[in-house]
Amino acid sequence: MEFIKNIVTGYHPVEGSPAILEDPRIKRISRETIVRYVDVIYDKWFKKILGAEGNKDVLLDILRELIPERKIVSIEYNRKQRRKQNPFMDGHDACFDVECVDHSGTRFVVEMQMSEQVNFPERVLFYSTFPIQEQVVAENKKNKRHRSHDKQFKYPPVYVVSFLNFSIHKDTDQIVFRYDLRERDSGEQMTDRLNFIFLEMKNFHRDSIRADDSFAEKLSFALMHMKTLEERPAVLVERVFQRLFEACELQGLTKIEQTEYKKDIMTTKRDWENILYTAELRGEEKGYKAGEVKGMEDGIKKGERTALIRVAKKMVVSGDFSVEQASKLTGLAPNEFLDS
Repeated sequence: MEFIKNIVTGYHPVEGSPAILEDPRIKRISRETIVRYVDVIYDKWFKKILGAEGNKDVLLDILRELIPERKIVSIEYNRKQRRKQNPFMDGHDACFDVECVDHSGTRFVVEMQMSEQVNFPERVLFYSTFPIQEQVVAENKKNKRHRSHDKQFKYPPVYVVSFLNFSIHKDTDQIVFRYDLRERDSGEQMTDRLNFIFLEMKNFHRDSIRADDSFAEKLSFALMHMKTLEERPAVLVERVFQRLFEACELQGLTKIEQTEYKKDIMTTKRDWENILYTAELRGEEKGYKAGEVKGMEDGIKKGERTALIRVAKKMVVSGDFSVEQASKLTGLAPNEFLDS
């Protein structure tokens, strides 16, 4: 039961579910305590915090640290075109978490990805083409009478900055990975117009932070542990972290936003707690008819495989759990539910 408690806190029984309400073991799971800072790993709240006009300086400082070569002076949010229309009939439109433009016209798409996705690099590449196309189309419309093909393609660079709550590169302490278009053998850059920065936060493996850690390490620690910290760690003295923690203060939100945040956190955790608990009941009924209950972990592992696959897929698709967490909680290998 403890491994569930550590990962899925905040259980609150769903009304009209007597099997859950009457089971004495459920008392061992404590209600989520809403602490001081907003959990910005949730992309909805990442958008609200780092996409807020009053917190623009926080995002600006983060971009300056991650992309020092651009010498970014200022940024403006691009709100009107944040939703990108998918050209495929059966596809979903893309809606970037945060998109902004600096003083030179360079575009920055900033995304928080909470859980692992199949073909994630390919998805990022596909969606990165939207801001490029928008710039070409805009130039065409502006100069439709005197169209210049040379000018049409002199669009400013695009940077896609992805904060990943999982690891693409395993068994490494490297956090920041930078990609652009280069000739394979010589390393000559083909163009500087498309750039990718992946911040793999899970590659920071320690539960504490030191003053001499890199900016990427400090930022990874701050983002991952924000929801559990009672105050900003003393070693995070840089202005960007002072402002980041100020921006994430739950009490700094409006009353409506505070209520919305608490509801989001409690509802998400509650829903998944009940899904897992239901899987446990099914598993125990089938696997332990003799009467001995060995706990949630064994119950899930012995449960109906079809139900577990459905649960695992929902966990990952929802964005609330990584593939690794879903695998650990259900006892299924990743390929058992990703490829089904």
